[in-house]
Amino acid sequence: MRTDHPLLTFLILIGFLLILWSSLPSLWLTIRPVQQPPDNKPKFPRPLKPKCEDDCPQCRAKKDSPPEIQEVCLTPKPWIEIKSHRGRKKTIPTLGYACHNWKCPYNHILDENIHALVGYGSHGKNERIQDLMCQACGWKFTVRRDTVLYRLKTSSGKVAEVLSFMGAGVDVSTLEQVLGIGEGTLVTWQTRAGMHAKALHARFFQELIFRHIQLDELCANVRRENQEVWLWAAIEATTKVVPVLKLGPRTLEMAFSVVHELRQRMKAGCIPIFCSDGLKLYYYALTAHLGGWVFPVGIRKPVWEIAGDLLYAQVKKIHRRRKLVRVERHMLCGELEKLKDGLKALGLSGKINTAFIERINLTIRQGVAFLARRTWGTAQFSPELEISLEWWRVILS
Repeated sequence: MRTDHPLLTFLILIGFLLILWSSLPSLWLTIRPVQQPPDNKPKFPRPLKPKCEDDCPQCRAKKDSPPEIQEVCLTPKPWIEIKSHRGRKKTIPTLGYACHNWKCPYNHILDENIHALVGYGSHGKNERIQDLMCQACGWKFTVRRDTVLYRLKTSSGKVAEVLSFMGAGVDVSTLEQVLGIGEGTLVTWQTRAGMHAKALHARFFQELIFRHIQLDELCANVRRENQEVWLWAAIEATTKVVPVLKLGPRTLEMAFSVVHELRQRMKAGCIPIFCSDGLKLYYYALTAHLGGWVFPVGIRKPVWEIAGDLLYAQVKKIHRRRKLVRVERHMLCGELEKLKDGLKALGLSGKINTAFIERINLTIRQGVAFLARRTWGTAQFSPELEISLEWWRVILS
């Protein structure tokens, strides 16, 4: 076979050129090293800039809203001085109950020496339920009004037992199989209990004095949500009170909302020691709510100044391949020595830590069935999970 044919020679030349062309990029890379992109990252972390109260949506809305007109409630004259002294003496105690008629002058007065409530018989087949009547307006109601047991035919002991199981972390489906009660009934009881618990905390968690607050967030799973839901929690380390439990995204607006509610629970002038994880959003929220406007010398416009008594530290845990590598502690507001002395004065070790809030995170996962790890019984909606959390907080208290 002849190899000097012009067509064959042309094909061999073309193949050789294709092989050479395919190997040119690798040869070029070996000859010329790849240039790395310039590193524009700063060598040191940027300092955090504090926020002011105008950055908080809740504070800004409250500032722009018209002032509330407070109604002056005058205590009426005691009914014992108005009514006739004739007739049978009062034998049923009514302390802690009030007339629900908003037109009555004794509305929401719990003192039995002032209001006009008396016993008015009882009803109920399984157990005796006391009825009351207001002698001033004639309003009749039961003692279970505005409670979880209102208009329930099931015995109060059974309802209390079921709710205690729910507060201990037992799933609704398990209670349905064991007790033979329908799932709809159990969810109704839990919803009622959670709504009453939320109203109870909003009423009594006011003007509180906190010494040491720890903040943290917990990831939660909700089926019908398009994004992850985070549980924001705050705990008072000395009394183990949980003043704030909120569900929402991990954003700056949510951090403002958490600290704003915490500020409403605290007494005016109370500035506790704060500790949290390495989330920077807490710094912005705390500096926006714990401070005030000042007028420096020579400056006409007011300047936001952080409170001098604010002591805030962060515990930053660095993980690598799901293993804890090191723990860094940073002081963001105040002096480290003052923080250590303040913690030692409260009977603590004096070290910057988040042990109390981490412990409460585990307690929440054990006490709320929706937040248990590796469970199929997750909540459908955020309000359902919030109601379970409110009832769990009552059991904890």
